[in-house]
Amino acid sequence: MKTLFIALSILVSSIHLFAQIPLTENLKNATNMYAKAFIDANVDYILATTHPNILEMGGGEDFLRKDVVLDLEGFRNSGVTYTMATASDPSDSYQVGAETFYLVPIEWTAELGNSKYKSQQHILATTSDEGESWSFINVSKFSAKNLAVYIKGFNEAIEFPAPGPLEQIN
Repeated sequence: MKTLFIALSILVSSIHLFAQIPLTENLKNATNMYAKAFIDANVDYILATTHPNILEMGGGEDFLRKDVVLDLEGFRNSGVTYTMATASDPSDSYQVGAETFYLVPIEWTAELGNSKYKSQQHILATTSDEGESWSFINVSKFSAKNLAVYIKGFNEAIEFPAPGPLEQIN
């Protein structure tokens, strides 16, 4: 009986692991598309994939559009040109109501003058339909305490990793 229980536990764990692989790849692909929208200055896509509570409670689409455009212009005016972004494996998931949240690290590659740099930042990704669609929150703009105002039940004690510094790579 004990052997049967162990075998059944391993089987269930394996099925869960294999079921997560497509979700993880789906999440990384969605996060890469979100990051690419910043590289391409695709403000419409950024807004379309921003968490709906952030959009609604953060002043609406027009207000956030201005904010995103200002951020993009700030990078452009500083001479930094982001050329690539690559999402890594997400954190373990956690539930808040009907939503599942993941913290996803992104490695950014940028150019400044003739030099290339890399840095790491995290994005909070969420789904309420098991990965069919995703929305995102830039955690460099929000603390967990701020997000608890926007998302009822969000754990305000979570500490998000700080963005990494630009490191020269050539």
